[in-house]
Amino acid sequence: MSAVQFALIAGSAGLFLLPARGAGNDQRPHTVPSAVRREVSVPIPNFSLTDQSGRPFRFESLRGKVIVVGFVYTSCPDVCPLITAAMRRVQTGLSDRERARVFFLSITTDPEVDVPEVLNSYGRRHGINFSRWAFLTGAQKALHPVWRAFGVKVVRKARGLVDHTSLAALVDQRGTMRVGYTGTFPDDGELLKDLRSLLAREQTDGRATPDTSPRGALTTPPVQPHHGASARTTT
Repeated sequence: MSAVQFALIAGSAGLFLLPARGAGNDQRPHTVPSAVRREVSVPIPNFSLTDQSGRPFRFESLRGKVIVVGFVYTSCPDVCPLITAAMRRVQTGLSDRERARVFFLSITTDPEVDVPEVLNSYGRRHGINFSRWAFLTGAQKALHPVWRAFGVKVVRKARGLVDHTSLAALVDQRGTMRVGYTGTFPDDGELLKDLRSLLAREQTDGRATPDTSPRGALTTPPVQPHHGASARTTT
């Protein structure tokens, strides 16, 4: 599957906002369905952005690790905090040995507001350990190809208000996206299981085993827009 094809499928999830929830709430909401899972095979090209400390960050520096990626923005009142909380639960659920082989990335969809200092504060509010987790920002022209590579559509509505494709994803040791979760937020138990499956492909010399799955294979139908009572959809 090409990145463009994935974008079309991910875009069918709709760009929506869910009822506001506390940003620091780590509890799983009971009234909002978790994201729809799809297996894909989308190579992610190298990119360079800036982390929460203002340092340059190159995607290729994570080669050899399984990467958990979430697209968020810090003033989001609904889905983004849920994605961050789910990713944090996954990190907490890893063993020390597993944690050393995994890295977490949160990539902003609102670079106008999300400068490094803002991302640093946001991460600290969520109790993030930055040693194995980076929050990334950059100029619009640097972020746009990253959004496009992952199939994320971003629509700026106003300052601090952005509609974007809700996506969390797993990228394997070779830099290929293998699983995408779209629609709301990922089920952390399912994400942890998929993550461990990717870790199990790793050989003892640290290289990923050859992938024999069909390129672009989907295990679920395309996501349909969420039509909850208080959801808003855009096209």
